[in-house]
Amino acid sequence: MTTTTTTGKAVEVKQSRINPDDPRFIRAITIGVCFAGLVAFLISFVALMEVAAWLGLPMWMHWGVPAFIDTAILVYAGSVLIHKARGEKTWPSWLLLGTFTVVSMIANTAHALSYAHTLSEHWQGLVGAGVAAMVPVAVFAATEQLARVAVEDPVSRRKELQAEAEWAAQHAERERKQLEMEAERERARQEAEIAQEEHKARIEKLRLERDLMLKRASKEADTPSSSPAPTESATGPHLRAVEDTTTKTPTTGKTDQAEVTDYVAQLVVKGKRVSGGALARHFGFSDKTGRRRLEDLKESRPEIFETEGAQAHLNAAEREVA
Repeated sequence: MTTTTTTGKAVEVKQSRINPDDPRFIRAITIGVCFAGLVAFLISFVALMEVAAWLGLPMWMHWGVPAFIDTAILVYAGSVLIHKARGEKTWPSWLLLGTFTVVSMIANTAHALSYAHTLSEHWQGLVGAGVAAMVPVAVFAATEQLARVAVEDPVSRRKELQAEAEWAAQHAERERKQLEMEAERERARQEAEIAQEEHKARIEKLRLERDLMLKRASKEADTPSSSPAPTESATGPHLRAVEDTTTKTPTTGKTDQAEVTDYVAQLVVKGKRVSGGALARHFGFSDKTGRRRLEDLKESRPEIFETEGAQAHLNAAEREVA
């Protein structure tokens, strides 16, 4: 038997039992029924040839009686098969088939009883007559079995076609669902790829913006302080007082650490980048000295590098000036 999986592939499945719809099995049964009917026909034919002598027919016409009776059985049996296959009424053919079968039974029984007096036992003749009567019945039964096994009537054909159509519809539905699932998976994969590309693009954009901001901040921190003095509202009067004392660039190279602290606090409050190079440019000493001064200040006054600590330092410096 062949079955179909959900992927549409045909798979051969071995069965441990006989499949009654297997064409090979049906052919074997049909051959057996035809053989049994043919043997019964030959037995009845020989018996009816001897019965033909009772009709007073000449020897050369004895074959006409079995041909008339048994051939009629075969003809009407074939008519039954044809009418059933066409979906037409079969009872007229069955009626004629039954009539000639009964005539053949009577003739075969009478022929068997005519030899009963030659037997040693009376019951042997009765048994022989019974077997002879069954010969036409065998032809009748063979015809009926062929009608059931080998011939398909329109009703059965419609049921088979309906079953095939239902199976095809179910198979098409399974394939449709399979295609929908594959399309859904493909759509989800494409959406995931698009989302991943958009995420990468956003990350790249943020990275570029960050690099740009870092470059801009680096340029602002490395540029010498030449901007105008902060306003009253932004820095307060205490910043102006401190700037008056810290914006002067000494040239001796021996700048006081307090001035460095005040300048660093100003840069932190303004939000500018603090570097050794900025200290060197402002106070006039080397970059190495600026970096060393900055490291010393980070170790001694780490709070200056925070906005709150720097603001507190400038407030304290303002109070001292006042």
